[in-house]
Amino acid sequence: MARADHYAVLGVDRGATADEIRSAYRKLARQFHPDVSADAAAAERFKEVAQAYEILSDPEKRQRYDMFGASEFGDAAGFGIDDLFNTFLGGTRRRERGPVRGADLRLQVDLDLEEAVAGAEKVVRVPRQETCGRCHGSGAEPGAKTATCGTCGGRGEVRQVQQSLFGRFVTVATCPRCAGAGKTVDQLCTECRGEGRVHAEREVAVQIPAGIDDGQQIRVGGEGESGMRGGPPGDLYVLIRLREHQRFRREGDDLLHVLRVTPAQAALGDAVTVPTIDGGAAQVKVPAGSQHGQSVRLRGKGVPRLHGSGRGDQLVYLEVVIPRSLTKEELSLYQKLKQLRRDPERQDDGILGKVRDAFGG
Repeated sequence: MARADHYAVLGVDRGATADEIRSAYRKLARQFHPDVSADAAAAERFKEVAQAYEILSDPEKRQRYDMFGASEFGDAAGFGIDDLFNTFLGGTRRRERGPVRGADLRLQVDLDLEEAVAGAEKVVRVPRQETCGRCHGSGAEPGAKTATCGTCGGRGEVRQVQQSLFGRFVTVATCPRCAGAGKTVDQLCTECRGEGRVHAEREVAVQIPAGIDDGQQIRVGGEGESGMRGGPPGDLYVLIRLREHQRFRREGDDLLHVLRVTPAQAALGDAVTVPTIDGGAAQVKVPAGSQHGQSVRLRGKGVPRLHGSGRGDQLVYLEVVIPRSLTKEELSLYQKLKQLRRDPERQDDGILGKVRDAFGG
């Protein structure tokens, strides 16, 4: 089922300002609020309006929506009635009392091209929140007594009646005394001061697979922040950035290398040794009559395929270097060549032999 366009839902154009979006939302929210409208479809319409405003009122979410459409946000865009209190009435969303998964963490690792080709292990320092070792996440000093929270009665939340434009509303907020736990202790943990987690910095070994490319991510499971109230930890995402290389440039699984040759080598052909990314060397056959920018392919000398077998190739591009100054002997030889071929477009089957003779070949 196709999702409605959020701009159409609010009745604004795609270039609408934040004030125009806010004004349109307030008008429609008053019109379709279930406590105001008797229309049977008002509740669903009110939900659509609230979802549209939740995305278009946030600059980052609006940008993603403009780029990728509603599929970027899922069916309900993560919006609920508690969000309405946040964005419109200033209320507080209900806090979950059960285990909460820890947050994911992201960091960047810079690699040399050789490391991306061969694979490597990188040890990174990760600052994060970890479960307190003294209280094991409970927030209570060992031996402390617990009791049902007297403010919320163990519910972990408090309710408050508010008067708004639509009438009387009941907002639900996390209990300020027990922070949603439903229980209180007579002594907080001296290590974490009742938070259940402490700040720490850990070294994590990240395995870099051979063939990783710039901009790709590696997920290290369970190395994010610790969860709350016994929840599982989050994950660590490592963003790979490749440093520029002096000799090679990567294009997919292929490596590009520039080989500088003289006009004589390009005309007569030659066998030249070039470096490879593995630290070795390979011989390149420069064909006779090679042109500037022409490439020679070395099979299997590129980057290992990350999700497959084999390797890419190394493409050697020929750069014909014209000398800026000549010795007397070189000048004489070039003058002979000039006399032999005044028209570079003229085809002469015997010219290659004359070039070899001119260069003493």
